[in-house]
Amino acid sequence: MEKKFVGPSLLIVTVMGCLLLTRDARTAPSYPQAPTPVSESYVQVTSVTIEPSTINRTQNPNTATVITQILLGGQAPLNPEAIIEVGTYSSDPPNDELKYEKPTRTVSLERGVTVVRFKAETTPKSFQGKIKVAVTLGGATKGISIKDSEPKDYIAELAVIDP
Repeated sequence: MEKKFVGPSLLIVTVMGCLLLTRDARTAPSYPQAPTPVSESYVQVTSVTIEPSTINRTQNPNTATVITQILLGGQAPLNPEAIIEVGTYSSDPPNDELKYEKPTRTVSLERGVTVVRFKAETTPKSFQGKIKVAVTLGGATKGISIKDSEPKDYIAELAVIDP
């Protein structure tokens, strides 16, 4: 007698399960999609190089060019600008110095990469050694955030020799 009910019972359980699954699938909660955020505008120092990488302490060539790449990403406001600063980060031996032409300036930014050049030269207080030069951002047009850079991106090294 038990075998008579197994077949119909199994059929009823299967049909009921399918109905429950189908009903749940139709009534599954739907979550509203958040709008895609507008690309935030940012500026970042992405590269600093120095050419030539070695200069003389007292005789020519005693100047070098610090070449900086600044990245402007996202949807920038009209006439985007940034304040860019160059300076000595550290030196070995300590207290070595360079003179920078216009070390702080406001630069108009282009979408993508903007290249900025600074002139660096030795002074009477310069001596033989290695100087790490850093380029940083001191501010930007309202609506543009300043993104931190990795040290490898905003610092370059210059050797000063005494031939």
